[in-house]
Amino acid sequence: MSKTPVGAASATYRKAVNGIAEVLEIEPSHSRYPSLDFEAALEAIPDAIKEQAIEWYIRGIKRGMAKATDLMAEGIIYVHDDGAVRAPAKMEVKVRTKMRGEEWNRHSVNVKATEIGFE
Repeated sequence: MSKTPVGAASATYRKAVNGIAEVLEIEPSHSRYPSLDFEAALEAIPDAIKEQAIEWYIRGIKRGMAKATDLMAEGIIYVHDDGAVRAPAKMEVKVRTKMRGEEWNRHSVNVKATEIGFE
């Protein structure tokens, strides 16, 4: 993983841009400035959906940070003696989802370390 918070934020922006592009069925645009790429991707979303997209993006960041904290507490993601943050090549994250009017569903999400900024 990047050794800086900026690197982690950049990876998050890029993942969000990829997700927006996939839903809108367009090619993602990545430059040297991931935050500007995210803003450009948001411009492609109709105004009525933008506010909700940002709200869910923020929720995702908070939940992701909470899950990362849990994985660190469990020792799955850890700080090595050399100061580098380490993680296994593949991880399984268990989540629960609930859509309005539906029951809670349990899912397992398989995450590759490279998808979240690890080398």
